[in-house]
Amino acid sequence: MIKKGIISRIYRLLVIISLLTGILLNVTGTTSVAAILSYYTLQSNIICLTAFIGIEIISLLKKNYEDNDIYYLVKGSITIIIFITAVVYAVALMPNNFQMDSISPSLGNLREFLSNFLVHRLSPILVCLDYFLFDKKGNFKLYYPLIWVFIPLNYLTYVYTYSAHGGEFFGVGGSNRFAYFFLDYTMIGYSGVIKAIGIMTLLILLISYLFVFLDRKLGKLQRK
Repeated sequence: MIKKGIISRIYRLLVIISLLTGILLNVTGTTSVAAILSYYTLQSNIICLTAFIGIEIISLLKKNYEDNDIYYLVKGSITIIIFITAVVYAVALMPNNFQMDSISPSLGNLREFLSNFLVHRLSPILVCLDYFLFDKKGNFKLYYPLIWVFIPLNYLTYVYTYSAHGGEFFGVGGSNRFAYFFLDYTMIGYSGVIKAIGIMTLLILLISYLFVFLDRKLGKLQRK
C-alpha cells in the first residue's frame, strides 16, 4: 500500500478533476441537459464525484476517517458502479456505436472525444485504482454487495419514470425513450428487458462478491 498523506490527496484531487471535467464537457456541450443527466454513465460519474469530494473534506477534518464501516460501504459502492459504467460501455454499448450525443458538432471532435473518454474510460480507471493504491484491505462485509446492487437497479426506476413523464434521450446507438437498447421493451420486447435486467443483476452481484473476495485476500497479504 502506498503511504497515505499528501500522495493520496494529490491523487484523489486528480480523480476529482477527471470526473468534474468529464461531467462539465458533457453538460456544457449538450443540446439537452435533462437528457444527458439521465444517462446512467453520467449519473455514476456524478455520484463518484460527490463521494470523492466528501472523502477529501472528511480526510482533512478527521484523521481516522477510514476506521468506519460506512467509509468502506460507500467506497466499495462507488467503485462497483463506476466499474459497471466502463464494462457496460465496452461490452454492450461501444460495439453498437453508442453515443450520448452530448457535444454539438460545432464544438469539435477533440472535445467530443474527451467528454466520452473521461466519463467512460479514464475516470472509471482512476476511481478503481484509488481503492487498490490507498485503501486498507479486508474491510468489506459479505452483505455489502446486497446494498451495492441497489444503486444500479434504482436507475431502472429513474429511467422509466423519466420516460413516462415525456423524457427523451438522444438515441444514437441506444434508445430514444430508455437510453439503452436493453431497457427498451419496444425494441427487444418485455421478455428481453426482463432477461437483460436479470442477467445484469446477477453479473453485478457476481462482480461485487468477487470484489469482496479479492479485498479479503488482499487484506490477508497486507497484514503479513
